[in-house]
Amino acid sequence: MAQQAPSAAVNHALETLDMTVKGAKAYGREDIAERLTRARRLLTDSTITVHVVGEFKQGKSSLINALLTAPICPVDDDIATSVPTEVRYNNEVAASASFDAAPGSGGPGWTEPISPSEIASYVSEAGNPGNTRRLRSVTVGIDRPLLSSGLVLIDTPGVGGLGSVHNATTIGSLPQSHAVLFVSDASQELTYAEVRFLRTVQDLCPNIVMIQTKTDLYPHWGRIRDLNANHLRRAGVAIEIIPVSSEIRQVAARSSDQALNNESGFPVLVNHLHQTIANAERVALDSTVTHITRALQQLDIAIAAERDALVAPQNAARIVATLERTKARADALRERSSKWQLVLQDGFADINSDIEFDLRQRSRTVLHEAEAAIDDGDPAKNWTEFEEWLRQRLAGEALENYAMFVRRAKEVAFQVGQHFELAESQIITARDVSAPIDKLRDFSVDSAFVEKKAKGAGLAAMQKGYGGVLMFTMLPAMLGLAVPLPIGLAAGALMGGFGFKEQRKQQLERRRGEAKNTVRRFVDEFNIQIGKDSRDAIRHVQRELRNAWSERITELQRSAADGLAAAQQAAQTSESDASTRERLDNDQKSMVMLRARVTDLQAHLERAQAAIEKAQAEQRARELSAAAANPQGVA
Repeated sequence: MAQQAPSAAVNHALETLDMTVKGAKAYGREDIAERLTRARRLLTDSTITVHVVGEFKQGKSSLINALLTAPICPVDDDIATSVPTEVRYNNEVAASASFDAAPGSGGPGWTEPISPSEIASYVSEAGNPGNTRRLRSVTVGIDRPLLSSGLVLIDTPGVGGLGSVHNATTIGSLPQSHAVLFVSDASQELTYAEVRFLRTVQDLCPNIVMIQTKTDLYPHWGRIRDLNANHLRRAGVAIEIIPVSSEIRQVAARSSDQALNNESGFPVLVNHLHQTIANAERVALDSTVTHITRALQQLDIAIAAERDALVAPQNAARIVATLERTKARADALRERSSKWQLVLQDGFADINSDIEFDLRQRSRTVLHEAEAAIDDGDPAKNWTEFEEWLRQRLAGEALENYAMFVRRAKEVAFQVGQHFELAESQIITARDVSAPIDKLRDFSVDSAFVEKKAKGAGLAAMQKGYGGVLMFTMLPAMLGLAVPLPIGLAAGALMGGFGFKEQRKQQLERRRGEAKNTVRRFVDEFNIQIGKDSRDAIRHVQRELRNAWSERITELQRSAADGLAAAQQAAQTSESDASTRERLDNDQKSMVMLRARVTDLQAHLERAQAAIEKAQAEQRARELSAAAANPQGVA
């Protein structure tokens, strides 16, 4: 789907980067050219992803519709979103659906266009119960200025709550997200599950804001907002709360009433999204500037060394000595590799141990809760609900365990970067991996015992009853005692009832035992599969970091060696080569021009950052003024 052209700053950075790549190739530095080419994706991939998450029926879809003033996401009392809906820019309204291949087929799946009017039948639980169509996601394109800069809003599933497998699978990709909007309505304060969820999400994506919806329905939403702020503060979750009314926003849009739009609270949210877009571009530009600056420094080593040795042969010895010291420093980085690699290895060994221990502790807690629930009921009566609860609990615990891994990996990456006096220490970090929660869908639960009927209970009752009749009628008669038949029958019935209850109790205990064994096998499978995926992810990230730093050290060593070789060759030349000097002069002028372009970019970034800080200060002042004017928070 189409989107607007990149900004002037991005175009400027792309041109500067392409010029630098051309210069690197001219000097035979394919390694630098390759790194810069990879960095180019920072600018060309302008997608800015914002996940909209929250519990069932909190107003997520209504929020997106009101934000874009268009009925994109289906909203109704009996409609619940069951698959993710991506909303992005397109010059005309269009929609497509992406499907997973059939289980066991090994296919990549497919995408096909759908009518925008049919979106509800695809994304809702009513139209696609249990996701029988194997739908992965639905993408909707619409022409809106807010989306034209690459912003993509993802309406996440609400079915099953925050801990559901489907929802946890969706939000497992939050480390790749630029921001998260957590939606909770103003009907009640945050639950324990929501606060715990927010604490986990904060580890996955630090840029998170809470949207308190439906302020038009609950006059005292201000008190709920303050209670929520206290809950979050106690939990150590430092996020902003933005109260909004989607209904007032829609009315304001239809009547073009700016005062009513301000009352809806949406201008604050729109400003936050604009800041997210600006920050995403600023981060991409800042990283690109770092890459270009470092590349120019390395290319300049050879250019300056060769030119200085040609222009001033009498200084050749000093130039060579300086370059030898530069090469020695680069070699020292390689020699110190054992130290930073030890930090990397030890750090990830600790992560592996802690993550595995944490996962087993969490699964053990779930197992104890499951066994206690089985002891309190009959597995044959509520097994379907129990199995869904078990999957949800394990999905939630796996997500928190994954968040812990992401946070710890970032910490280790930062610690390793402290061993290098390089600008790249700020931009070489752990690459993103996705949470393995979707594996829970493939785990099977052996629930055959649920189908078993309580056989033998009636026969046992008959045996007990018959024995009772014999005991109270025939046996006394043989001893010459006359016992009325009704008394014998009553005694037999009583003993038969006792026998029936005893047999039913034994069968219940047997079902409970089988249910517990089933749960233990399921939890064991969870530990094996999720644990293996976690270990694989840890090794993957460790390998990525090790290779990234090793490549940078090799690149620095080569730059120093090339510069030294060029200077030594120039020092051995008996007379100056005019054409060589002219080439080096031109190359040096090109370097000056590229540095000037980089300086322009840095100045732009500084101005943009100053503008963002000014806007944030003004927004805080407006919020304080509004709070003073409306202390009770009555809409």
